[in-house]
Amino acid sequence: MSVASYPALRHGWPIALIGLGLFWLIVGVALTPSPTNASSWYHNVVTVLLFAPALWLAIRRGAWVVRCVRDTPELILVLALLAWSCVSLAWAGGNHVAERVKIPLQVAGFLLGWLFWVAARGEDAARNLLRLAGYAMAAGALAAMLAFPYRHTDFPDRITGFAMLDGPNLSGYVMGAVAVWLFQLPPTRRWEQILWLLSLGCLLAFAGLTLSRGTWLAVFVVMLVMPLFDRSRKGLASSALAVVGGVVALILGRRILEARGVSYRPQIWEQAQAMIHERPFRGLGLDTPYTITIGTQSWTHSHNLFTNLAIELGVPALLCWLVAWFLLLRRGWTYRHDPLGRIVLGLWVFSTVALQLDGPALLMSPRPEWLLTWLPLAIGAALVLPSPTEPQEPASASS
Repeated sequence: MSVASYPALRHGWPIALIGLGLFWLIVGVALTPSPTNASSWYHNVVTVLLFAPALWLAIRRGAWVVRCVRDTPELILVLALLAWSCVSLAWAGGNHVAERVKIPLQVAGFLLGWLFWVAARGEDAARNLLRLAGYAMAAGALAAMLAFPYRHTDFPDRITGFAMLDGPNLSGYVMGAVAVWLFQLPPTRRWEQILWLLSLGCLLAFAGLTLSRGTWLAVFVVMLVMPLFDRSRKGLASSALAVVGGVVALILGRRILEARGVSYRPQIWEQAQAMIHERPFRGLGLDTPYTITIGTQSWTHSHNLFTNLAIELGVPALLCWLVAWFLLLRRGWTYRHDPLGRIVLGLWVFSTVALQLDGPALLMSPRPEWLLTWLPLAIGAALVLPSPTEPQEPASASS
């Protein structure tokens, strides 16, 4: 793809802040140094570094933003989804309903921030940011594994991460997704190749030790289908390792795979369908709390991103997301010869599998799940940025 840098944005404090904000949005979910109030601290930093400058630039460069949205059907559908989520606040339940309008604004701020930053810095900078974030997340995974024997959590037999990675399934999903994109970004320098391999090893070892079957399945499927969009030796090797690993898991890990049964997923699915049938068009409203109860067990979401979206915002919102999601798949396939295109495809496959098994709300304030939903969408949208055409100041009066 050919994307020229946006002359008016190439330098300056807004782009510098956005770059830091994008990096922190990724790594902060695992490295926020405030264990007692990690979520609040993380959100405040993301707001200052990313959302504020992105929305400020959007106001100043509105014509270019309109062109980005107009030329990208995925963004048109996402914009419609965000607008509908705001409308749904008219009938949403729970406390602090008006404050929830910040959620679609945060999503828009992130998508705009990524588009502005890639337009200003180019694809190489995007790849470098994702690679550096992958190394930082691998360091967090290694630290969590080393600290595991000395930590007291609600899951004594399963590894969890630090900061906002407070559950084994969520921890596994995030580190698995990071491994997927880092795999497509091998460096050229020998010393960094060693770091790259060690980082992949840490991420995959951590994902395995979470004992998250959803993570295992998602990683397995991505590795298995890798040759479809990555014909290199590493893509073929990935598929071969998936077959070998799958056989080994069935032989040696069958007890782990069967120990927790199906974790009430069929019963949760049935209740979720019943809730959708009750309000198929409007849903409950953005971020309206609800509970699914099976016997003595209860959950605050449907463990499936897609049914949860239909419960909150109705079937039309679900259709908007599904069409946008499949357009993203087509976008990744079109650019499968580009590392960023292959990252989109890998994350799409991984997320589609993982979020069927344990996916909370799509529209929430920045959380680890954004790395499986909004990040691949942002990467895909940036693959088709319009060429900047903002007029420049004349060199002289005669010109």
